[in-house]
Amino acid sequence: MKKVLIIDDEEDICLLLKAYLQKNNFTVSYAMNLAEGLTAIQKNTPDTVILDNNLPDGLGINKIDNIKSDFPETQVIMISAMTSLQSKALNKGADFFVPKPFKLSHISQLIHHNSL
Repeated sequence: MKKVLIIDDEEDICLLLKAYLQKNNFTVSYAMNLAEGLTAIQKNTPDTVILDNNLPDGLGINKIDNIKSDFPETQVIMISAMTSLQSKALNKGADFFVPKPFKLSHISQLIHHNSL
C-alpha cells in the first residue's frame, strides 16, 4: 500500500483526508506542523506528502525543495487557499498544486497518477 503523509494544521482536513484515503487503500498519517512532518518524512519515507503552506512553525512552500532533494521519489502535493503560490510551489519542485477548497477525489486521483 502507498504511504501518504498529510502536513496540515487544520485537524478536520487531516482527519477527512485520512479517512477518505484509507478507504481507497492508502496508509495515511498526519502531522500538524512542519517539524513533526519533516521528522515523519525522515522516519517513514512516504510515497506522497500532502503539504499545506501556512503552518504554525513556518511555510510549507519553503520546505518543498528540501523534501524533493532528500526524497526525490516522494510526490509532493501542495494545498493552499493562496492560489497565487501555485507557480512558486511548482518551481520549487511540487508535483501538483491544489487550491483549497478541494475535492477529495481530486487528491486521490493525483496520488494514483503518481503510481502510473
